[in-house]
Amino acid sequence: ASGRIVAAHYYDPDKQAYRVTGQTFILAANGIESPKLLLMSASDRFPHGLANGSGQVGRNLMDHPSTSLSFDADEALWLGRGPQSPSSINTLRDGDFRRHRAAYRLDFTNVSRVDTATQALLKAGVYGAEFKTQLRHRAAFEMSVKDVLELLPHPDNRVTLSDRRDTLGLPTPRLHYAIDDYTRRGAEASRQDFLRIAQLMGGTNLRHSKPGAFSNNQHITGTLGMGNEPATSVCDGEGRCHQHDNLFLCGTGVMPTSATVNSTLTAVALALRSAGAIIDKQS
Repeated sequence: ASGRIVAAHYYDPDKQAYRVTGQTFILAANGIESPKLLLMSASDRFPHGLANGSGQVGRNLMDHPSTSLSFDADEALWLGRGPQSPSSINTLRDGDFRRHRAAYRLDFTNVSRVDTATQALLKAGVYGAEFKTQLRHRAAFEMSVKDVLELLPHPDNRVTLSDRRDTLGLPTPRLHYAIDDYTRRGAEASRQDFLRIAQLMGGTNLRHSKPGAFSNNQHITGTLGMGNEPATSVCDGEGRCHQHDNLFLCGTGVMPTSATVNSTLTAVALALRSAGAIIDKQS
């Protein structure tokens, strides 16, 4: 009657149902499965799912879209030794330009080129000695730089429940996701930075990613957005659901914006803050 969560229900792999009770509940299935579970938990009292009095559960889905440039440097680099992302340029993420286009950071990859080069050469029908020569050259000289673009929160970019069912008979998530012109203008601006980097590294054989196409980075944010106002957000700054004071949301989904950098450390910081609030609540 007070809106507090009493129990969580789940299936085991054999579809045996279980019910677990507790004083405090933490939902930490990240920015897609967490809103899916809340939307699934609909009832007569909560016809739109739990924690969804604002209608914001699942909305404002964001990632970090990327475009890229691959090229051959003028000296052997032999990517693949050390961390996959050894360095970034983070000085391009703020300025008056944000009135008109998205901010971004630039990432240099250090992923070995052997696999992608092998696939490309075999697809092109290159074999024998020529294959060995080209593979060695590409593994040594080829490199890539990509942008990591800010995506604005749009309510129409969202997670909903689909009509499709998984092996347990539960609904799978349906994603509605589009990249707006603001972000596309950011991608277009980054091409000049790509070309400048290639020039400084003596780049040849320049290959831009397909025009209008974006790769994803799995940095999901926004679908459980935090805020002070229950009418416009799902949880407060400690991850506590506005409608259910013993239900906490942990993960990148609570972040209301995406910015330009990976969301992992922010998620850890927010989780620690939630943990502190839970401990204080129980003490």
